[in-house]
Amino acid sequence: MRISKAEAERNRARLVDAAAKILREQGIEGVGVDALAKAAGVTHGGVYSHFKSKDDLAAAAVERALQVSAGEWREFVEAEGGAHALARMIRSYVSRTHRDNPGTGCSITSLGAEAGRGGKKLRDVFSTGVTDLIAEMQKANPAPTEAEARERAIVNVATMIGAVVMARAAVADTDLSDDILKLVRRDLLERNNAN
Repeated sequence: MRISKAEAERNRARLVDAAAKILREQGIEGVGVDALAKAAGVTHGGVYSHFKSKDDLAAAAVERALQVSAGEWREFVEAEGGAHALARMIRSYVSRTHRDNPGTGCSITSLGAEAGRGGKKLRDVFSTGVTDLIAEMQKANPAPTEAEARERAIVNVATMIGAVVMARAAVADTDLSDDILKLVRRDLLERNNAN
């Protein structure tokens, strides 16, 4: 029995969402198609009815996760604007919650290192995701010129990503991991006058 187009679209969305979570938790190379299918409640063949390859599914999943991350920042900017939005971005991103929950966090912190080893489609998805985060950061922290605003946004986003990656790498030493988050968060808030 054939399923409706609407049901097929729901299955695809469920697959992409499940893959986004599990890939961020285990890495692109750390999980196979069977595990991705199981997490989404579809068959192995069901994966291939929506995607040509695991790489295509990974690209769609990472794209979805990055859209969610940029969307959260966009909501901060639209709701609060300026320094308030910037402070929320920093506090939510450079946090224990983000560090401890890679499956629901930013794909760049959990999968960014794999971008360079991925195919063109995955590299393009990551590049767009980085660009989108920088654009949202730029809106929250304007500067006298467009060039200065972009530079500040790049430094802020890179610093935030690096802090979370380092905090996860040092998680065996909880005090060090917490200090990384606390000190970087404090520095970013002070440097950007976003307290």
